[in-house]
Amino acid sequence: MNIFFILFIVVASLCCNYSLCKQDFAYGNFYYVDSNKGDDGNIGDLSAPWRTIKNSVSGLQPGDTLYLRGGTYYESQIKISNQGTKSKKIIIKNYPDESPIIDGGYAEFRIVPNSDWEIHDAKKNIYRSVKTYSSADYVYGYFGPDNNCRLISYESYHDLSAENEDYTAVGDVYLGPGIFWNSSNEKIYIRLKPSKQQMAMGHTTPSNNDPRLTKMFIFSHHEIIILSKKSSYIDIEGVNLRYQNNAFEFKSGSNNILIKNSNVLGGRTHIYVNDNAHDLVFDGVKIEDSVPPWIAWTDVKRGKKPAHRFQGTAISIEGSAHDIEIKNCIFENTWDGINATSSAFDLHIHDNVFKGTRDDVVQLGSGCSDVEINHNKMILVSKGISRHGSGSSPKPGTKYIHHNIIDCSKPMLGGRRDPNNLLLEKYQKYHGPNDDGMVWARPFGSHRSGGYGGGDPWKIYHNTIIFGKELNDRGAGHEYVLESFYPGYPQEVYNNIIIQTMDHWLARDCRVADGSQICDGNIYYRSVAGPKNYFFRSWAERLGGSSKDFKSLSAFKSSPLFDVSRKYYAPGWEKNGTEANPQLDKDYYPAPDGPAATGAIPLPSSWPGQDGKKYRGALPPKNLNIK
Repeated sequence: MNIFFILFIVVASLCCNYSLCKQDFAYGNFYYVDSNKGDDGNIGDLSAPWRTIKNSVSGLQPGDTLYLRGGTYYESQIKISNQGTKSKKIIIKNYPDESPIIDGGYAEFRIVPNSDWEIHDAKKNIYRSVKTYSSADYVYGYFGPDNNCRLISYESYHDLSAENEDYTAVGDVYLGPGIFWNSSNEKIYIRLKPSKQQMAMGHTTPSNNDPRLTKMFIFSHHEIIILSKKSSYIDIEGVNLRYQNNAFEFKSGSNNILIKNSNVLGGRTHIYVNDNAHDLVFDGVKIEDSVPPWIAWTDVKRGKKPAHRFQGTAISIEGSAHDIEIKNCIFENTWDGINATSSAFDLHIHDNVFKGTRDDVVQLGSGCSDVEINHNKMILVSKGISRHGSGSSPKPGTKYIHHNIIDCSKPMLGGRRDPNNLLLEKYQKYHGPNDDGMVWARPFGSHRSGGYGGGDPWKIYHNTIIFGKELNDRGAGHEYVLESFYPGYPQEVYNNIIIQTMDHWLARDCRVADGSQICDGNIYYRSVAGPKNYFFRSWAERLGGSSKDFKSLSAFKSSPLFDVSRKYYAPGWEKNGTEANPQLDKDYYPAPDGPAATGAIPLPSSWPGQDGKKYRGALPPKNLNIK
């Protein structure tokens, strides 16, 4: 036999054995679940699948894959405690080309007509459930043929049944279609009458006030999937979750978990990450809430707070959770987008789309560190990225906010009808400039005026920022207004496009010579014709110093304040800044021959996300062809 042929056989055999060993090391068993045809008594293979997810996950071992066949799984409080390894992850995913849905809601209310409701108060069209629902805690819900409108989760039956529909700080108020769970008799109460505020804004849903004739998607205050403190190295892909307060809850200690390509719909907080959960990735998750446009900010946060349960967030990151990446996700019509209001670290939020956020797209605690928020599109949102006082950061100056589009140009309902003028004087601003309750907020907000420890400096660069007449009479919010700051760690604001769409100032209360902040290379533009208000308002040398107003950027540059700004920034504040129309198209791209195409100042090489180009704002002119 030819020696070369023998050698070929030996080498091929060795390679084959190595390949099989490697495959055994990387992969375990494949199991299947089918809500329609399965049985938990089966062996779990493709021809004899299990029926429930709760039963199926308990036995998964490192390297195993659990395929969920298409269909609806009416389950909740699925606890996952499994532990994979770095090389043998446990995978739970959709069967190819199929879409499994885990549904934690009460299915009976979705069939119309139904007999699951009974009249409770005929005069007010209030119904209650025939059945009792023990341990619901609270109830949430959506209504409509496409579950596209959120029910108000009332905390009090007195509000649900109230005659009054106008603002009150102490009395009862009906806000619109909603539900209430009575802990005494464990029944659900519902009223679907459109409110006056709702109808004044052109919304008349639902068309039928009888819940027996209108689809209702109602659920309780619990979880669908709970990742326990022991869970690790688990990938969950292509699985859709809906109808519990938390679609996912990550317990403290859960780690190395991927959630990918999932549609999520919860209650007050769709995804809840507890303190010290870590190494989590959310990739391609879609959270589409439906906070009603007729719910005012004051309904949620002022006075009696009758709609307080709307004050939640799509993703809540608690305590010192860390090493979390949120990317390629879509957040639509949520109250808040992402909250990390304590001391999270190693947090990366990028390439996401936020639409119609009613309050803050991101709330970021001053105690957080090593945070990068970049290349996100925040479209027609109330506020963009907001500070939250949570003490001193262990690593000041490590919050990088760059290449984001932050469009706050659309007004939202700040205060509901208030014909008796009951809003406290300091909240009169929520009536709005046109006295219709519609208000504009600022792209960079702040919460808890105290509690910032030694300070909270951000690096804000290459963003495109658009806003209207900010209700607190501030500017865009990029100004550093905190009293405390870290010497040597100023807030730095460079190469942004900042557009004011109304007769209002672009920046207020900047301190130019105390070392707290630096601004340069920014483009400022006020698009309204014939403005009467100042361009910059109340700029000063330092805190407590006399302030000056300026009608233009050039007026500031020719003032003594510009000269003293060189004390901490040698070129002088906005030496390379300009006041000009950046000529954005409908997709926020600047004109290739406009002022935003060039003029960016160089930034430290250690700052993330730089591409070496000279454009200003979040996006390059299209002809730059940046990859």
